[in-house]
Amino acid sequence: MITATGPGGLSAASRIGFLGDTHGDMQHVLTVARTMSARGIELLVVLDDFGFLWPGHNWGIDIDKLSRRLKATHQTLAFVDGNHEDFDLLYKFPVADDGLRWIRPNIAHIPRGYRTTLASGATLAALGGANSVDIGHRVLGRSVWAEESITEADLDALGHGHADVLIGHDAPLGLPTLDAWLAATDHGWPPAGLRYSAEGRAMFHRGFLQVQPRIYLGGHYHRHIDELVTHSPGDREFQTRVVILDQGGSAVSTTQAILDVDTLELEYISRELQVGHQE
Repeated sequence: MITATGPGGLSAASRIGFLGDTHGDMQHVLTVARTMSARGIELLVVLDDFGFLWPGHNWGIDIDKLSRRLKATHQTLAFVDGNHEDFDLLYKFPVADDGLRWIRPNIAHIPRGYRTTLASGATLAALGGANSVDIGHRVLGRSVWAEESITEADLDALGHGHADVLIGHDAPLGLPTLDAWLAATDHGWPPAGLRYSAEGRAMFHRGFLQVQPRIYLGGHYHRHIDELVTHSPGDREFQTRVVILDQGGSAVSTTQAILDVDTLELEYISRELQVGHQE
């Protein structure tokens, strides 16, 4: 288990700005960052796919630009990993003493199994990773990496202790809105890809049950879902508000939200400095 309880970053913020999949979209990230900054948000968390660490382009130039812009707004950005990262590159950066993998002084990766205590005393855990349903169209080591999959070691690192907040990329099983959409839509993916994706989701679900969070925030499915689900593993029933944020790049999609760490309530906002609705 990777723990961090010291000052700064996730453990100090009273409100955290969350973004859905960004896929390396610089304009979207910077627009949301300015909007969040205007609302006093200094910490941003991308629920992956971050997409800036990707082969075939000048990723270092992009990361440096993003870091400079975040410095100007006094913001830090952290991200969980998903299935759209160059893991060979990502894992070249060591995990620091605070449990985070710092790519730049204000940009950090949140490893699987990371835990911290928030300013309110609530606990947060992270479990990134997801299996690419389109793996048949990708090339190992160039556009897909085996490390995208959640492993037994990741679940061991996560542990079985309760966390109030879980952040990740995939979604738990038994999410009616998502399940209905997956069943009703002809996505055109081959059976092997669907099985591989389902295996990854099942692994994530095991971690979800280990943590039994009050609220979960994820991405991956390029849809917005906000649903209260009940699970009964063993002899204990628990409820979780499962929130999936849409992918970035749209001014109208629900791709960003602000979490109040005291109440664990979310406020959805547009990316263009217009307040959306509050839950």
